Formats: sequence, C-alpha cells, structure tokens
Amino acid sequence: MSKASATRPERVLLVHAHPDDETLSSGGTIATLLELGAEVTVLTATRGERGEMLTPALAPLAGNGPRVAAHRETEIRAALAALGGPAHLWLGGPGARPTDLPERRYSDSGMQWGPDGRAVAADDAPADSLTAADLGEVVDDVRAAIRSTMADAVVSYADDGGYGHPDHVRVHHAARYAARAEDVPFSMIVDPDSAEGTDLTIDVLPVRAKVRAAVEQYRSQVTVDPVDPADPTALSWVMPHGVRQHAPAVEAFRHDAPPVAPAPETYADMSPAGKVTSVVVALVLGLLAGGLGTITHQQTLGAFPVGMVLTTLIAAGLTVGVRLLYRSRAMVAAVGIGIIVATQVLVSVGGQSSPLVLANTAGYVWTFGPAVIAMLALAWPDLSGIRAGTGAGAGDGASAVGSKATGVAGSSRSSQPHE
Repeated sequence: MSKASATRPERVLLVHAHPDDETLSSGGTIATLLELGAEVTVLTATRGERGEMLTPALAPLAGNGPRVAAHRETEIRAALAALGGPAHLWLGGPGARPTDLPERRYSDSGMQWGPDGRAVAADDAPADSLTAADLGEVVDDVRAAIRSTMADAVVSYADDGGYGHPDHVRVHHAARYAARAEDVPFSMIVDPDSAEGTDLTIDVLPVRAKVRAAVEQYRSQVTVDPVDPADPTALSWVMPHGVRQHAPAVEAFRHDAPPVAPAPETYADMSPAGKVTSVVVALVLGLLAGGLGTITHQQTLGAFPVGMVLTTLIAAGLTVGVRLLYRSRAMVAAVGIGIIVATQVLVSVGGQSSPLVLANTAGYVWTFGPAVIAMLALAWPDLSGIRAGTGAGAGDGASAVGSKATGVAGSSRSSQPHE
C-alpha cells in the first residue's frame, strides 16, 4: 500500500549499472513519469560487457567485451524508445563527467558468488571496471549528471544493490553521495514487500505494454514469456541462470531520508504555537501601521492628501494581504485591532488638543477607514475550497500514481542476478 501519493518532480535522474537494469527494475516508473510529462534521464554506468549472450545468433559475441558493449548499446536504445523515450547518458561521458576531465568509460565488473551466498566482484574484474574506479571519481561523474540534467530527484538501488552485484552496490553509493552533495532527494528501488517498508509505490499496470516491449529488446539477457491471453497484464521472463521472474504490479521506493514536511501555507496548516505566533505578529504589524498612519495621515503634497492616501493603502494592503495569503480571520482581526489601538493610544497621549487626528477629511478617513476595511476583509467568504477543487483536476494524474496500488503481483525483479 502506498504511504505517499506520487508527486511528479519535473526532472528525474535514474542511475543504473548495466543496460536492462533500468527496464527490469524501474521500467514502469520511467514510462509512468514520461506519460505524466516529467523530464526523465537514465544514467547507465557500464555497457554490460560481461553479460551473457542467450540466443544462438548472439552467442559468438560472448567474451568479446567491445562487441558485447556495442550490441547492448543497441538494446538499451530500443528499450528506452519503447518506454517512451527518456534521455540517456553514459557515466563518464558527455553530460555525466566534469568538464575539466577527459571522458572515460567504466566497464562491467562481472560477478561471482561469495562464501556468504551474495554476489561479489569477479576475480578477473578489469582495471577499468566500475568497482576498480575511485569512488570519488564516480561520485563526481554522477554529480555532473545531476547538474547537467538539473534533476529534482535521483533514483537508484538500495544499499545491497538488489542482490549484491558489486556494480549495483557501487552505483548505489555513488548516486546516494552525489545526491546528498547536490542537495537533491534520493530514493531507492526496493521490494514492494520489503521488511523495512516503502515510502512510495507506483501502479505500473497501466504501462505494462510499454514495459513488455522494452524487456523484449534485451534478447541477449532474458527470454520473455509470451502474452497470457487469460491475463494480458502478466509479464514474466527467464533469466540466464534459468530462474523465471514475474514483473510486479507496483514498483516500490524508499526515500533516503524522511521527506521534509512542507512549510505551512495557510493559517489552518499551522501548529497551535504557530497560530499564536502569527496572530501576535499580525497584531504588532497592526500597531506599527496604526502608529505610522496616525502620525503621517495629515501630510499633503501641495493640495494632494498624500498622507491620507498612502496610510489608507498601507492599512488596506496589510489587511487584505493577510486575508488572501493566510486565509485567516484571526490575523485580520489582529491587524485591525492593532491599528485602532495604536491610533487611540496616540490620540489619548496628545489629549483633546492633539494635532494627530483632526476633524477633517483625512482624520475621518483614518479614523474609520481601517476599521471598515478590516470588517470587509473579515466578512467575505473563504473560497479556498472552491479554488482547491478547481485546481485538483490538473494534478489528478500525478497524484494518482501509486494511490491505488494494493498489492504485488509476482516476486521482486531485483532478487535475482543479472548484468
């Protein structure tokens, strides 16, 4: 069950280790975000040079890193086009490399099973492999990608890389550090049934056809099962080691840190202490406006009553502005009371002969004008509900993503090894 509605950042950067990872672990999210109008960029760290070649036609490529890389470049281009055409960058290449450094390519580290049953780097990982590279250099490249894409959010694997593949783990750390350094939110792809919980689930069934078309491009890596006439939304494939995986109905994410609560936008959003503070501040502003207006409302510029006009505009702007911005009658009342109290106190101090408020037009306007303005501001109805209802339609598409996710179909795609 989704714990948060899916917001739609304008620009999202998804960081993955090899071609196919972006589709198998987050293809539904990529397609969904693109349909919502977001600018999505996929950053791929390696070209999967050590991936297996499953079909007889491709078998001769196995073990030939450059030829495998060239083929997998064609696969990822086709897969991304099937998902809707996100932008694509290679780690260390244009857009994902500091401009003062020469471009470089990170190669696939390969993997083997460690004594604890987890994937570890292969003993023969090449010197130019991702895991052999300095982590600081990799982080700098991801930071360059964040800056070049102006990403509002970064997404990658959880700290175990899904199943322990060393390239996945390295990508997680690099993306996480880079996002923190660039002060951009970072979210991790997790199993929807994760024991640690999820912060967001996205219903990916509506884009299942796009994901299927994308997965089918990776013939060197997986064998996709035919469409099941009884359940067209079902999607499964067989991995190189023979394990069948099923695409879940939702893709799940956990945020690196709890989302920062949005700042209160209206008086109703404030905490009790915030409401008290806002009323006190409004009262102080009213006192200041009242004092200033009482002293200056009689000023003229030739025959023009500049003091009366300016002080009335100040009182009206303050009162109406508070009402519009905070939709608070309490704050309007505080401003009005502050103006009246300041005026009366100053008049009382001056006595009956006080020159501050005279029995003329300016004096009458200043005496009664702020009170009338405050009463009008207090009286008009609160139309925020109508405004919210009108504007809700425009954001329904974005806010609905993941809101109806009620379960997971099949196992997590990150639970089995692939490159």
